[in-house]
Amino acid sequence: MTSTAAAPTVDTSDPKRWLSLIGICAVTALVWVTASDISIALPTIGRDIGGSADALQWAVNGYFLAGSLIIVTGRLGDVFGRLRLFTIGTALLIVGSVVAGLAGAPPQLVIGRVIEGVGAAAILPNALAMIAVGFTGRERDTAIGAWVATCWGAQAVGPLVGGALIASVGWASIFWINLPIGLIAIALTLKATTESSDAVGGRHVDIPGAVALTGGITALSYGLVICDTAGSSQLIATFAAAVVLLALFVIIEMKSKVPLVKLTIFKHRGFDGAVLANLLANFVFGAAIYFMSLYLQVVLGYSPLKAGAMLLPATVPILLMTPIGARLGRRYGPGLPVTISMVMIAASAFLFTTLSGNYSDLLPSFILLGVGVGLQITMTAKVAVDDAGEAGEGVASGVYKASSMIGGSLGVATLTAVFQNSADSKFSETLSSLKPGAALIAKLLNVLTGSVTEETGQNLLNGQATLGHFAEVKIAPLLTTVFDYSLANAMWVGAAVSLLGALACMLLLRGVRADTPT
Repeated sequence: MTSTAAAPTVDTSDPKRWLSLIGICAVTALVWVTASDISIALPTIGRDIGGSADALQWAVNGYFLAGSLIIVTGRLGDVFGRLRLFTIGTALLIVGSVVAGLAGAPPQLVIGRVIEGVGAAAILPNALAMIAVGFTGRERDTAIGAWVATCWGAQAVGPLVGGALIASVGWASIFWINLPIGLIAIALTLKATTESSDAVGGRHVDIPGAVALTGGITALSYGLVICDTAGSSQLIATFAAAVVLLALFVIIEMKSKVPLVKLTIFKHRGFDGAVLANLLANFVFGAAIYFMSLYLQVVLGYSPLKAGAMLLPATVPILLMTPIGARLGRRYGPGLPVTISMVMIAASAFLFTTLSGNYSDLLPSFILLGVGVGLQITMTAKVAVDDAGEAGEGVASGVYKASSMIGGSLGVATLTAVFQNSADSKFSETLSSLKPGAALIAKLLNVLTGSVTEETGQNLLNGQATLGHFAEVKIAPLLTTVFDYSLANAMWVGAAVSLLGALACMLLLRGVRADTPT
């Protein structure tokens, strides 16, 4: 690892490195609490500031999409200094939290979430890169393991923290809490961390590649979000734009003298397997937490606080299984825990297809999901960074953490598209005697996602029944039936993707050792 004159070599024996790790992990925790607490808050936010299900979904996807800039900020950190980018990212996270906390309508909420996401994109790759250069040997494994556990631990407790804040203060508090914690954490990090960089190839940053990649991922997610309401021509144009931009990104990277991502990094099987496993784990996990946050509040009628607590069986096992996955990976190679992980995630997604409106139905799925994710997270992060090759830790960690954000975004967008199309069909079928129009179905979809109250939904049904002299339909059992059916269709996709991922990861990680580049 080389350093610029402005960025002195990191002293890996400096005792302040552990204080640095605490500060880095505290800011990282904010990133992932911010990513996960929003799902538990959406029904409350929707009822307060309004907005359709699609509009509020962008509060989740806007954060993750902005987070796809991680690859860019990893390179920026290599060039201009990782601590500098980390600090800028923390400032943006705080600014975005202020904007979102003051939101009186969905557009301002989404803007705030996007700013937060850009901040997260600047924080994550540079956090991992700073740890990678600040520690050596077994200490490095310990530090990376602590950071990865922080990522998933914060994501795990996010819904509970969010539910507690909403219950005691109000939904805006999930954003305001970021200010004091962020300021204290970044002050500690600045005091204890030495700047580092690795400006291989000079100070050039591949802006065209960054624009093409971000545009392609955004177009893809946008197409998935609007697929239940847009016409065929708009969908074709959107998905075509995504394909063209992503293909353009590959061409730009192949021709660039200093590419944003050195595509040769994907010649390393270990790196490919680690990134794929991380992407797919986030694909299913992000969608599952999003849907279950709604299910627990809309179908089962729990408060945000109780719903957050009820999600713990899906999140606590992540922390419990992390050291076990690390030990298995060191002894048998990362392929074993990662493959088992993907199979368990697939089994969890399958069990989500068998719900019948009871919390007890959720427990096996929750536990399998948490155990599955926990088994892989340390090994995938370690293999990805260790197998960086000439690309450098900043780019490697950027691609790895981008796979977290992209996976979460695509998971929510893809499975929500399946969910909403299924719900539309099921509402039409179940309410066929009432002859519901498209406008009524659209309003009922908002009831299903919690942005419109159940009482309002019942009044809509009563009005339709009275207008046509039909028998009344009760909203509560209708919501349970439609949600269970729609979630099952969505999770079949999640199960299939996870099983295919298990097979691919088993092949990619075969023979790879946790401490040996491939």
